[in-house]
Amino acid sequence: MRHKMKPSSSNEPNKKFFEAFQEKREAEKLMTVKEYDKAREHLRKAKELSPNIDNIDSMLTVCDILAASSVMFPGYGIDYYWILQLAPSSTLFDIEKRRQKLVSMLQPIMRTFPGAELALEHIQDAYHMLSNIESRSKFNLKRGMGQEECRSFKVQAPSGQSFSDRETISTAQSSSTTFEDSEKQFDADWEKIGAGLGMSLDGNGINLSTNSLRPVSEGVATCQDYYNFEDDRKPDNLEEGQIWAAHYRAKLQHNYRYAQISINSNPQVCVTWLKPIPVSLGERKWCDKGHPVACGSFELIPEMKEEVSWKTVSSYKCSWTQGITEDQFEMYPKKGEIWAVYKDWDHIHKDWDLDSWSFDADAMKNCRLELVEIISEFSKYLGADVACLVKVNGFKSVFKRQTMGGNPITFHISPSNMFMFSHIVPAYRFRGGEIDNIAEGMFELDQMALPDYMIQDTDSQQAPKDNGRLVSKSTPSLNPYPENNILKKRLAAGQVWAVYCGKDQMPRQYIRVNGMNSESRVCGTVLEPMSVLDLPIACGMFKVSEKSINLDISLFCSLVECRKSSRQSFYQILPKEGEIWAMYKNWNAKWKRYDYENCQFQIVQVLSFVEDGVKVARLGEVNGCLTFFHKLQYDGFDLTYTVPKEEKLSFSQRIPAFRVPGIVKYGIPEDSRHLEPDALPPRCRK
Repeated sequence: MRHKMKPSSSNEPNKKFFEAFQEKREAEKLMTVKEYDKAREHLRKAKELSPNIDNIDSMLTVCDILAASSVMFPGYGIDYYWILQLAPSSTLFDIEKRRQKLVSMLQPIMRTFPGAELALEHIQDAYHMLSNIESRSKFNLKRGMGQEECRSFKVQAPSGQSFSDRETISTAQSSSTTFEDSEKQFDADWEKIGAGLGMSLDGNGINLSTNSLRPVSEGVATCQDYYNFEDDRKPDNLEEGQIWAAHYRAKLQHNYRYAQISINSNPQVCVTWLKPIPVSLGERKWCDKGHPVACGSFELIPEMKEEVSWKTVSSYKCSWTQGITEDQFEMYPKKGEIWAVYKDWDHIHKDWDLDSWSFDADAMKNCRLELVEIISEFSKYLGADVACLVKVNGFKSVFKRQTMGGNPITFHISPSNMFMFSHIVPAYRFRGGEIDNIAEGMFELDQMALPDYMIQDTDSQQAPKDNGRLVSKSTPSLNPYPENNILKKRLAAGQVWAVYCGKDQMPRQYIRVNGMNSESRVCGTVLEPMSVLDLPIACGMFKVSEKSINLDISLFCSLVECRKSSRQSFYQILPKEGEIWAMYKNWNAKWKRYDYENCQFQIVQVLSFVEDGVKVARLGEVNGCLTFFHKLQYDGFDLTYTVPKEEKLSFSQRIPAFRVPGIVKYGIPEDSRHLEPDALPPRCRK
């Protein structure tokens, strides 16, 4: 079912041009404060609104160059190949041609667009470094050695976005809501997403097993819940020069994903296939094994022109940007798109190296797919943030963002791991109201791009069957702490973490993560309280200090959700609804260090924010359980009180806490929380 566009009014072009102009102005402001990635997003919006806006591609190029120059790699600093957007295997002719193209692009905006002159300087520096054989050889040597050190090193991106060799899981925050309203009760839910996807490996690369996937055959009709994706694939929509993606499971003699339309003669279509252009050694090995590549740079293969049956091959029309030559094209994930990614990439990928997947047949056989929504524009230098999707019960192919504690579950995919993208899944975004039980922001996905196990009409609230018996999800587990196993994956540059410190080793010190120096050492910058520096302050305003330290990863306690200034120099850290905190008993503003070191504590749960302060509930230890706490009651009522705003410094530290399913059978009240033992104040441990 397609929705027809209303005829546009005569004023609509002018309105769009004005909006594009406003986006461009906002980008120029961001460029002056070195927010290159955010500026790029505004320029992309301007281009979408008014594609013919003067020199918009040149401005985007400036953003890319300055973003690349802001990333400093250990051992060799700026990557000059990134500046020129070239592969290390490029010839001197390629380098000269690329320099000329970039310089000519920047000339028209040299005196009008902020950062253009600086970008030109970086282009010239990169050219002088790479066009000289001796200097290029030295740089390549440093670069090769530096990349080995970079395997677990994280870089602070200019916009605050993390760029790392390891993906990080975090809870997304919405800047459009108030600080208190955006924070929901933290309720950990460690359910695994999805089920297995059977795969096999042979000499031709990846072959999806027939047990888990339907073969694509002519005349196949899918039963979508609402939107008819077949309408988008009708031969009438084809035009010469367009690039289309093939079904990720189409029966082809190769594993190329994309083809350019040459001639449309329904039902046969003449196409020329595109092959990927690998950059790193790992990418070359991946391509040599015949594995499919979904994003990056691609080039036409003239000898790979053939006629194909359009219904059995086509998936969707691609959007792309021109590469270095007319026969080269670049395709990367775009904000708002839905992608399938290899779910076990981080588990099977030894040392974050493509080699393990290129040669490990078991790795490919056991890989799974997961669906994500791209929530930030993908950058070749910074990567992109994605949000996990989960199926909506009662529908075959309707999905929504997966949440934890009321917030979307997101993670970051760095450029070095872009091969974990399997394929785009065509999607229709609901506005709300089209079907019963459908809300705005949900997606209907093209079933032809999904494995069968994602389409099966089952209730996702049920657990898989084991030997014919339904396994209950409420099986009790008294070890609900996966952080210890995934902590390294959660750490990312720009995040703020609470770390254990002081005589009592409580998590009251805050660190902004800069990167990982090794598998067990993290480099970070200390955040200092704005009020009193020599006292253990855990709430209020904090500023970025000039003190950088290296810490063992075992000292990291919990990820802190906080407000930060636009320049990320100041952070506001306050208790949030649902969090568990330790509080100083009988605290007052006149306390000295002696009082803090010899005080008593009480454990509370934050309930809500009121006009006068923060409403909390007293917690007490469950009888006979050292780390289980529940709300204290008097005559059937919870013991609650309000902490005045002026007493916010009475909060000592946040204590990570989790609900444990099925604890009732152990004699533990169902509403109890399991508190992290290391974060409990010593006088609360028995």
